[in-house]
Amino acid sequence: MKIALINMPFGSLYKPSIGISLLQASLQKNGFVCDTYYLNLLFGSMVTTDIYNYFVEQKVAPEEAFSGDWIFSQSLYGKDNFTDYKKYIGQFNFFRSDTKRQEFYERLLTIRDYVEPFMERALVEHQWEQYDIIGFTSVFEQNVASLSMAKRLKENWSNKFIIFGGANCEGEMGKALLESFPFLDAVCSGEGDLSFKHFVEQMEEYKDPRLCRSEGIILQSKYTDEPLITRSENSPPVHDMDRLPYPNYDDYFTQFEKYGFYGTEPSPRLLFESSRGCWWGAKSHCRFCGLNGENLNYRSKSADRAIEELLFLRDRYQKYTNQVSAVDNIIDMKYFRDFLPKLRDMQLDLDMFYETKANLRKDQVQLFRDAGFHHIQPGIESLVTSVLKLMGKGISMMQNVQLLKWAKEFGVYPYWNFLYGFPSENKEEYQKVVDVIQALTHLDPPGNCSPIRLDRFSPYFNNASEFGIVNIRPMFAYHLVYQEQSRETLMKLAYHFEFDYASSQNPASYTQALIQEIDAWQKQNNQSEFFSVDLGEHLVLVDFRPIRIENHMFVLTGLEKDLFQLCDNIHSYKTILEHLERNQVPHTKKEVKDILNQFVKQKLMLTESETYLSVAIPLGNYTPKKQGLERLMEISDDLDSKDLVG
Repeated sequence: MKIALINMPFGSLYKPSIGISLLQASLQKNGFVCDTYYLNLLFGSMVTTDIYNYFVEQKVAPEEAFSGDWIFSQSLYGKDNFTDYKKYIGQFNFFRSDTKRQEFYERLLTIRDYVEPFMERALVEHQWEQYDIIGFTSVFEQNVASLSMAKRLKENWSNKFIIFGGANCEGEMGKALLESFPFLDAVCSGEGDLSFKHFVEQMEEYKDPRLCRSEGIILQSKYTDEPLITRSENSPPVHDMDRLPYPNYDDYFTQFEKYGFYGTEPSPRLLFESSRGCWWGAKSHCRFCGLNGENLNYRSKSADRAIEELLFLRDRYQKYTNQVSAVDNIIDMKYFRDFLPKLRDMQLDLDMFYETKANLRKDQVQLFRDAGFHHIQPGIESLVTSVLKLMGKGISMMQNVQLLKWAKEFGVYPYWNFLYGFPSENKEEYQKVVDVIQALTHLDPPGNCSPIRLDRFSPYFNNASEFGIVNIRPMFAYHLVYQEQSRETLMKLAYHFEFDYASSQNPASYTQALIQEIDAWQKQNNQSEFFSVDLGEHLVLVDFRPIRIENHMFVLTGLEKDLFQLCDNIHSYKTILEHLERNQVPHTKKEVKDILNQFVKQKLMLTESETYLSVAIPLGNYTPKKQGLERLMEISDDLDSKDLVG
């Protein structure tokens, strides 16, 4: 029994598929011949990395355009609907200028011209006839390219058993694929580690799909008398994560070299998995989140097992990269007690990435840095506390800002987006948040500011009426991508949806100031600076944020210095007073309140619900930009002549 597993465009050129790499390792461990084919690398080598990455890494077009899937739509259906697609793109403000929009059209048609030559090469360059089972991983915008390739394989070798797996195949979506595309023989719904291996073992024994039954493997109707509607079970999840094999990336790197990517920039990233599910989602499912499909149950590897795997990947593939990304939805909090401290002590010289919750302590952010994690995704999503409560985040604006500040201090880059348009959100809060953002331009801005998207499996989708969401329909681009499917079928096939609010809510009417302020933040960030220098009796604040037109330097002493430094992390007014009394710092309540109010007025601090946070970054771990250092040198000899805040 020989198996081929395929990774199609538009998977990243710089990341192997951890899904098929785990399946390959598992099958090989059990004595099967299994090869993985990265046909996305072949396509990337044909169209050039510049054009390929325009649609993948640069993400110039929004997700609503479904450009990756549309590029292969003509190949799948044999129909050119560019005129309709262009009309759709033109109706929405996807691009900020006509020039950018025209560039998108030109690149879209350029890359589409390569699709048929790519398909022909993919068919003839590999000996597909040797395989009994050919599987495709389908996540994000890989679906139509995978379908187009699968169709051609079936036309050329009708006896090959073709199976799809991945996020695009879970539950109802997988069944819709089988209904719509009869050249597919099966889909794997959910985690395939156990179910796919079991199915391959049955195929080895029985040689006939009609005799094979594996939970989570949904067969095409010709193989079973069971109605498709009842074939909805998911694959059994892996409970003991330590028993998973190490992913096998050998084929990826062999082909990475073969197609000319080795030695070019950017470097590839190894994908590493230490957990599945979401421990926070199991407790409080973020209402817009559809990740994890139908299985939020959180499971993680032991620290020792995770480290062993990381060392294995580093040693085996160090020729190619020292960059590693954890694919976990959220880090296991116990890793701050064992996994990360061990990595810190080992000093592996890896550049790593993790997703995390944003309510981290300062020492935990520092531990991320010391362990080699220079990039994190903290799930910030908003700087409006009432909106964070609506989405079930379990965090506040102040905590999110605190995380951004500490991440900047320790050189840990936070990837985050600012989302709006949550049902029942208070539009007045979006006027207030502009004032907050103006104080934060020295911190890392969001990558995007956009309305929420309605995703399958999210609470907003599953319980739409409860949240005032009505008229759910597939995003319109699905009609242009899946040209022959009915609206009813697309409702089953789609992962992303459009919707209306049951109320008169119209986010476009109250978020313009927010969008403009974040746009300014993104543009000003490289020139914006706000840091503090502790010189013993004096605390010097150097402020080059755009809001500070003049008076770029403040000098604090005494009680002012104590209060500002105390609020490096969030403190309530009550705990501030308790701290002063405990340390016998002379003060009056009025004096403390007046100083805090003045700090807030000057945007040196933020406040919310009687809590306070200083937003300057302490010098030490943090190194300011050249402009800030030069200014500090100019004023350092003249501290005594400067007035205090006020």
